[in-house]
Amino acid sequence: MCGLIAVSGTVSSAYEAFFGLMNLQHRGQDGGGILTVDSKRPHGFQLVKGSGLVDNVFSERAFKNLRGEAAIGHCRYATIGRNDPNLLQPFLDYHAGLGLAHNGNIVNFYQLREKLFMDKESKMPWLESDSELILRLLSRGLNNRTLSAENIFDALGTVMNTLVGSYSCVCLTEHGDIFGFRDPNGIRPLVLGSKIGEDGETIHAIASETVVLSFLEYTNLSEIEPGEAVFVDSKGNVTRKVIRRDSYSPCMFEWVYFARVESEFGDNSVYNARFNLGLLLAKEIRKQGIEADVVIPVPETSRIAATALAEALNLPCRELLIKNRYVQRTFILDDQQSRQEAIRRKLYPIAAELKGKRCLIVDDSIVRGNTAKQIVRLVRQSGASEVTLVSSCPPIANPCYYGIDFPSSGELIASNRTNDEIAQSLGVDRVVFQTMEGLKEALGQKSLCTGCLTGKYPTDVESGKQFEMQRTRDREAPLKKSSC
Repeated sequence: MCGLIAVSGTVSSAYEAFFGLMNLQHRGQDGGGILTVDSKRPHGFQLVKGSGLVDNVFSERAFKNLRGEAAIGHCRYATIGRNDPNLLQPFLDYHAGLGLAHNGNIVNFYQLREKLFMDKESKMPWLESDSELILRLLSRGLNNRTLSAENIFDALGTVMNTLVGSYSCVCLTEHGDIFGFRDPNGIRPLVLGSKIGEDGETIHAIASETVVLSFLEYTNLSEIEPGEAVFVDSKGNVTRKVIRRDSYSPCMFEWVYFARVESEFGDNSVYNARFNLGLLLAKEIRKQGIEADVVIPVPETSRIAATALAEALNLPCRELLIKNRYVQRTFILDDQQSRQEAIRRKLYPIAAELKGKRCLIVDDSIVRGNTAKQIVRLVRQSGASEVTLVSSCPPIANPCYYGIDFPSSGELIASNRTNDEIAQSLGVDRVVFQTMEGLKEALGQKSLCTGCLTGKYPTDVESGKQFEMQRTRDREAPLKKSSC
């Protein structure tokens, strides 16, 4: 899972990309990068990227080098290649005159890498990143043809027929054109917007979430469809084409956890989806006859569902788990040790308000159980008389191969466990999960990717085991020295 933005039609493209990435920081904390192009300068690409939060990567001095009327930006959440600074994006192919940033995971990456490396005719180097593989395949498909919409769409046809997995990408050409494309199942989000600049010219942008474009005052927002590519040339002309569409299967986790609450996908806002998840959970709690004194959200993403649940049950909703705002999102940290240490520093209870209370603790989801165990321990130590853990997402019992970092079922607390066994493992009196029917009703989508819940995926995942093994090795391997 990563954050993407592309901007065309303004000399402030780098600044727009920067502020866009600031609003996408929740999608990746490993590092960030911005690539610009100034066709008036020789070797017009300029690239700045580095590890850490976006605000720390880009200095005032960096922006003096990031000139041009088009830019793409990326903030990274590592799922392939570990948290290696050498793999920060955007990637750049000088020979082809193309830069690319990618959000998602290519399930058959390791098979393709081996095949293309061994094929002497392909002249493909050994690659560590599935994102760089997409760029190489696109460059190869263009085969030195001009970087026109028609030629790029033709090359993308070959790319989409080769790749298996999830991918939303933004690209920048040496001529100042931008384009974006989405995988044939639409697993990862991508949106397009436009606005009129101070000079009266139209500025276009492509980003991972609507909140980014709204913040930057873009209007006419529209989703890029599954399998669709959108090309915006340096003069502002827009060309759209659906290249290959297999299904409409957006990731349910975007609404449940990952996206900003201000964003909107599939004609349903994230806020509305999370509120409805809470209302439907209240029905489930009533059905089970569970009584409580207080509803407590786990900051931040469960707050809306907890509020709705409390209102529906006529219970007080209290912020009794206080978050240290300077600790990163623990779920997207790179390894177990980092996550557990961050959890310990992240939350602290108001003990006096918990003593003797029957508590409904609401979380957006329960994945590994790290956060839940720590919270339950703190709440128990504060004297709570009863603890019920409530998840606005159904049990996550299967790997995700599409960009959420749980590629192994062995690390998932709901894998091969009953609700009672999960409750015992977490140290709670009981656990209540959202139902599959409730999830679909709350999100209001025709179809969804629910592979991590059901084990049924929108693409072939035969290569998934190889991905799982490689991801485990990546985590255990020592970090390579950075050349950045």
